[in-house]
Formats: sequence, C-alpha cells, structure tokens
Amino acid sequence: MLKNFPGVLKTSEVIPYLNLPSSKNGNVNVWDLKQRKNLVIFFYHGAYCPHCAEKLQEIADAYQRFEELEAEVFAISFDKLPKLRTLAERIGIPFPLLQDETGETTTTFTFIDPADNVPYPTILITDRFGVLRYQEMVSEAHELPDVEEMLSWLLLIQTECPECSPL
Repeated sequence: MLKNFPGVLKTSEVIPYLNLPSSKNGNVNVWDLKQRKNLVIFFYHGAYCPHCAEKLQEIADAYQRFEELEAEVFAISFDKLPKLRTLAERIGIPFPLLQDETGETTTTFTFIDPADNVPYPTILITDRFGVLRYQEMVSEAHELPDVEEMLSWLLLIQTECPECSPL
C-alpha cells in the first residue's frame, strides 16, 4: 500500500453507490448484486498499461474460481467503452470493464495519480452486503496482491458468514 496514503474508504463500512457504463452493454449497478454477490473491484490505469493488462489477465484466468466463491469482479478505468470492449476481446475478459469517464466514481473509491491523471491501481473486496473488507492501493498494478490472496479474502468472507456460503 502507498505509504502515508490512507484509503478513501474505511474498512468495515458499506461502499458507496456505483453505477457505470459497462463493456458488456448497459450499466452496472453494484446495488443490483447486494445480498447476492461478494465484489472484487479493480481500479486500473487503463488499456495502455502493460502491468494493468497482466493483472486483468490474471484475474480473467481465475474468474471461475471467483464465481465459485460467489463473487463478481469489476475493473474500472477512464477508458472509453470502445477501448474497453477491444481490451476485453483481446485478453478474453469475462467480467465487466467499467468506464468512469468523469473520474467521479474513482475519487469516491480511491485516488487519482495527479502526475498522470489516472487511478492508482486499487483492489477493493466487499462482502455481499457491500461492506468493505479489504483494500490495497499501489503505484503500479504489478504491486497488487495476486489472485490467490484475493481468493483467500473471499474464502474468509464466506467462512465468516456460513448462512451466506455455498461451502
């Protein structure tokens, strides 16, 4: 995590409303998933970033494992929808890529790097009630936790709520 750079959101609090245009057509509204899915939200620099593309690919390759833990993944950048669709097709991303054209959602959930005007790469994990359980913000996407750590957090969430868990 960035030193002396606290997260915008507080762990154990419900995340704010999020409704953004999706690479899969239409908008994604996180409240549509409330009480049904845990969430993994990935803010990234954009399609031009090779480290971000690698992290997207890593998550895409493990997407079935995220689904098995009743989680949905969203990745958010400032990229326009055509660029998001191209990236999703090129990498084979099964989850929605979301467009935050104004940056308003990004500044609500994380920080924007003032030098490059892009989101700091950030992973947020919530339980099915929208409560933030984990967050990590870094300078470059390759510094983010790997898929195994993300899955471990989801498994912990599932075991803490046995009545919510398919396990």
